[in-house]
Amino acid sequence: MQSARSTRNRVARRTSRQQCTACGHFRASDAIARGGDAGRGYGTNGARTRGVPQPALLDSLRSLRHGPARTVHPLGTWTAGLIVGLRTIRREPVLGLKRLALPVSYWRSVEFAYTWGQLGQPRGARILDLGSPKDLATMLARHRGYEVVATDILPDAIALSRRYTAAQGLEGRGPGRVHSEVQDGRGLTYADGSFDAAYAVSVLEHIPDRGDSAAIRELVRVVRPGGVVVITVPYDRAYRETFLDGPVYERRPVESEKIFFERHYDPAALSERLLSVDGAETEDLRFLGEGAVRGEKLLNRLGPLRIPVSPLEGVLGAALLKEVDPDGPDHPMTACFKLRRH
Repeated sequence: MQSARSTRNRVARRTSRQQCTACGHFRASDAIARGGDAGRGYGTNGARTRGVPQPALLDSLRSLRHGPARTVHPLGTWTAGLIVGLRTIRREPVLGLKRLALPVSYWRSVEFAYTWGQLGQPRGARILDLGSPKDLATMLARHRGYEVVATDILPDAIALSRRYTAAQGLEGRGPGRVHSEVQDGRGLTYADGSFDAAYAVSVLEHIPDRGDSAAIRELVRVVRPGGVVVITVPYDRAYRETFLDGPVYERRPVESEKIFFERHYDPAALSERLLSVDGAETEDLRFLGEGAVRGEKLLNRLGPLRIPVSPLEGVLGAALLKEVDPDGPDHPMTACFKLRRH
């Protein structure tokens, strides 16, 4: 699942003529967006979420924020992406050039920065990555000295991860190393308390049915008591799901069936599906988004002209993306949170 948001951008471009200009939701052509009843908190299986009103949920979610966010500056992740490209290019020239052409994408600049800061573990800590873009694993190994176990459900993604880490001299086990292997987040094979921390950047929203809730429970299970789980997922004021024609990750369509691609969480879905985990408490919650300048839409409208500006996407993200009030005048687009296991 390494290219989740880039896949969304391709879907958006491919279906732009079928989009509702008023709300931007996908129509039933190449993609279908199905929203739960706005403000009522219906999940994927149609079950209502405890009937809690949205304003009360938002007040409850706001109360979870504790002091200033622990993060690194998004430009730091952009610089780290450049280093990934430079360290890769000698042994894997094509992969290195690709990374230099896009050191870090628009959204990844802030998602990586949040995750990097919130993990907060000492050098040598054992960290689990569930399905995230693998550049972050190499950044954390190199700059934080973590031992990162980078997982994905797709064997091809793991093979690519190993090429990147081997090219940079980071493949292996131990502090400052990355070991990549196939895992299904809904049923991890690791023993309880195997890791000091875990993270998933823009991953859980792609797991169908109640798989997102199963995965968050598994992540909490495999970190030690006192360990943390850091997550980022798409957010909107109204819950919605997107379905696509054709294969999506490991899933293949049956006849003309649409395949689930992702969900955007609203307050009710976020609370019920991801934050209500037995044995853990929510220690931090932030909403990231855009103000008056809608950078993501501008980038999508560029089409092929986006390629020349791609090296600076991370810089643009650092400039335009910010923490926002989920019920304020700005545009909340991502929820970032940290759970701590009891």
